[in-house]
Amino acid sequence: MNTLQRITKPVLVCVWVLFLVAQGSAKSPYDPEVTRRIENLQTIVSVRVTEDVMDMVRFYTEKNRRDSERILSRTALYFPAIEQALREKELPDELKYISVVESSLDPRAVSHQGAAGMWQFMKGTAELFNIRMDKHIDDRRDIIKSTDKALDYLKYLHESYGDWTLALAAYNCGTSRINKAIKKAGGSTDYWSILEHLPRETQKYIPKFIAVSYLMNYYYLHDIKPADLPDDIRYTTSVKVFDKVDFKKLSKELDMDLELIRHLNPVYARDQIPATREESYFLTLPDIKMTEFTQKFGVSLELFAGPFSMRRPVEDNNKTEAVQRDAVAYLESIRKRNVAIRDNLKDTSIYKVLAKNNIPGFGTLKVYRLKKKESVADVAEAKNIPLEELMAINNISEGEDIAPGSYIRLSR
Repeated sequence: MNTLQRITKPVLVCVWVLFLVAQGSAKSPYDPEVTRRIENLQTIVSVRVTEDVMDMVRFYTEKNRRDSERILSRTALYFPAIEQALREKELPDELKYISVVESSLDPRAVSHQGAAGMWQFMKGTAELFNIRMDKHIDDRRDIIKSTDKALDYLKYLHESYGDWTLALAAYNCGTSRINKAIKKAGGSTDYWSILEHLPRETQKYIPKFIAVSYLMNYYYLHDIKPADLPDDIRYTTSVKVFDKVDFKKLSKELDMDLELIRHLNPVYARDQIPATREESYFLTLPDIKMTEFTQKFGVSLELFAGPFSMRRPVEDNNKTEAVQRDAVAYLESIRKRNVAIRDNLKDTSIYKVLAKNNIPGFGTLKVYRLKKKESVADVAEAKNIPLEELMAINNISEGEDIAPGSYIRLSR
């Protein structure tokens, strides 16, 4: 070995060692800790740590952090109802993550191929499951109805393949393509074995499902926090409506953002609720705006909290407590005295409490505000209540004049 070799060889070895150390300290695309967490996921699908899986995990935890925070905030609103449906159908709880994969939990989502709603039903599949779609109503955007049908479809797919990984893949691309892929793969029913024969979107579908499962279980380890839901989305009230409701007109009348009205009422396809006498449609608004709506349009006080509404916390101050006490006393007087209400409820703060339907023990009590030129007889006919019974409930004498804007009871 000559002198040059003796000098350069140790230098080259040192350089190589330093290179290896640097490589080891650099952030690996297959982070060992993330890999361990993925492999330890308790999931219904077959898990592999692939480049697509890691790309999707990075998408949710790094590239798309803000959207992930918004998705996490929606889970508090929508997951409880989906989880209840899963329990009733005895299906795995994890299937709720498909709604995140499909639409990021957005009931108004529409794909470039025409799939709509939180579960992204295509028109053909929706027709197979008798989901209503016409010029007025698109029940693919009805969260309760579409969830019910989506879970029925998933149950059918699982019964067809006996494997949740294939069932989820078939939910994305259809049974025909899954069956062709199985045939091309020599009869293998392993998703990862037939992967190359599937559409590219379906090749990424299970990795995306795994990544969503990872996000839901480990988001806090990536310093991701659920975003705050706006109060106008959290605290809502619904009411049956029978007359036509135009969203654009309503937006102006209530000084509300039209997009918010659309968001809270996603099933109506033409920015309006059609008039009906045979069916009952529902309008959902922020609870505070619903109070204004019932006052302006004289809607019956048959309000209820929908499945995606949270109870507004009562402010801990003397004024609110006084309003609550007055509202309770007011309702007690209706029950005990059994008389008509003729004070027009000038204290609107009490009305707001009543309209929110959050007074304990009074969930079934229904009252109605008389419109201009509307008589008790008119209400009895509209509500299909015998006039004599309605008069007895309110202790009203025959021919007694009840002022417009007064409240009468519809039930005992």
